[in-house]
Amino acid sequence: MPVPERSVDPPPTAELPVVPAEEDQGPPPVVLRLLGMTTHVGLAGFVVAEIVQVATSGWAGFTAASLLNALVWLAGVNSLIVGCGHLMFPDPIARSIGWPAGNPFQREVGLAGVLIGVLGILAGSGFDRQFQLAAVLAFAIFYLGAAVGHVVQIVRQGNREAGNAGFILWYDVLAPLLVIALYVAS
Repeated sequence: MPVPERSVDPPPTAELPVVPAEEDQGPPPVVLRLLGMTTHVGLAGFVVAEIVQVATSGWAGFTAASLLNALVWLAGVNSLIVGCGHLMFPDPIARSIGWPAGNPFQREVGLAGVLIGVLGILAGSGFDRQFQLAAVLAFAIFYLGAAVGHVVQIVRQGNREAGNAGFILWYDVLAPLLVIALYVAS
């Protein structure tokens, strides 16, 4: 005996309300505050290393030791942290500089920062004088060049964002000049 065909209607589907996607606001404010403080880690590490140097060894060999500390902390650790910030949080970093989010320059700046950071840490860890010179030059050219870019943005665009005209600008000028002076003096 044949089985009669039954039509099976699909079960009714409940329509879910469509919720518009929220615009990405980036990391929470506490993360942004912590990111803002990371630019001070290199300077703080350098100051602590200098205090430890004087406390443990006195003033003997201070200039040479200061060069190594500056390469590791001011050029190395700071550049590595800032470079990683550009790579991992490009949009908030761009906004803090006064640049539009989503700009591909962030990846290039981030990779350059990581490169300079690695050079600085290696140069301050016992490599020869020529390697130190390469790290000093890379650090100075990149950071002083960035400082020129910040000043141009201030003059032409009135860009006084914290990431363009604040501590970063001073660091971009003074840190490389100090590293150059220590290299020449040691």
